[in-house]
Amino acid sequence: MPCSLTRSGLACVTLAALASPAAAQRLRLATPDATVAEEFSAIRGVRELPDGRVLVSDYIDQRVVLIDFQRGTVVARVTKGGGPTEARLPTRLVSLPGDSTALVDLGNNRLLIIDGLGRPVRTISADKPGMLGLRGMGSDGSLYFAIPAWADQAPLPGDSVRLVRWQPRTDRTEMLAVIQGDRMRSDIRQPALTPRIPTVGYAAQDAWVLDNGGVLRIVRAGGYRVETRAAGTAPAVGPSYAYPTRTVSSADRAAYVRRFLATSPTSGRDENGGMGYSPQPSEAEVAALAKGTQFAERHPMFSAADVVAAPGGRLWVGHAQEDGQPVLYDVFDQAGKRVNTVELGPDRRVMGIGRHGVYVVVESESGIQRLERYQPPPA
Repeated sequence: MPCSLTRSGLACVTLAALASPAAAQRLRLATPDATVAEEFSAIRGVRELPDGRVLVSDYIDQRVVLIDFQRGTVVARVTKGGGPTEARLPTRLVSLPGDSTALVDLGNNRLLIIDGLGRPVRTISADKPGMLGLRGMGSDGSLYFAIPAWADQAPLPGDSVRLVRWQPRTDRTEMLAVIQGDRMRSDIRQPALTPRIPTVGYAAQDAWVLDNGGVLRIVRAGGYRVETRAAGTAPAVGPSYAYPTRTVSSADRAAYVRRFLATSPTSGRDENGGMGYSPQPSEAEVAALAKGTQFAERHPMFSAADVVAAPGGRLWVGHAQEDGQPVLYDVFDQAGKRVNTVELGPDRRVMGIGRHGVYVVVESESGIQRLERYQPPPA
């Protein structure tokens, strides 16, 4: 059992094998090897830098901090605002070639480029539809993102969307793949008398990432399988790992509404009249919105929002979570084969994986979030 000294004392990581003949080997990440006392409101991005320090973005606190687990320090690098070193509603932190990072500055409709020391150095206007969904940058400076169906000049049928690579220097857009996006409600084109959520709650959809090697990895909802698309090669499709799923409950419906409101910016909420985050709704507001929302009957086989690229061509895919139950992530290799399943404690979510650790957000009952680091499981 490997152990290390943290700010709070000696901590150990237990990798308990819970293998069964019918399932992949299960590894339990029981105890973090490092934590920080800093409290967060809504962590939306985590990026490990080459030296082991970590950038963390907070959507509600509207800041990006640089964490040094070894020294136990937390230093603000990006603060709230519209200046060249500021951000509003910061979300995803995307690894770029070298040691740079792109911060999705949602409230300012741009990308903020951060250098290897965690310092903001320049901005890129997100004037192309889909750029705020950035997932990676190629060695030639091309950007990878999906074009929303509402912005596509020739929208695809069945709520499908295009994954593209856009080259800023030439303004050339190349389609890479088609995926199943958010399923839109059946009456989306009809006028609404009351506020409503445009998507179908818990509807299955594909997920995708650009891994550290610049390889496109797609997790297909149909059959639950991983598709790998490397430049110059034919797509490689792994085996299916389909399994039965549970029914969407009334508690699940309320949780979906809360999560949607917490992560969806609203016009006019900022003190200057711009985009801002929604305040915490009342139970009556949640119940009313849940009643008017369309939901799938059953949970999907994986959570499209919880697919994380890891070193060595690994891909972590989160199962649909259930309150009070262990959190599970299937780990796939470069060939799309499941090599094991990682178990974490309840109320946890993997936000980033690097060579120095697995970075997990844990949320208390009062909504306070903290960041934990776990030793990566054996490759």
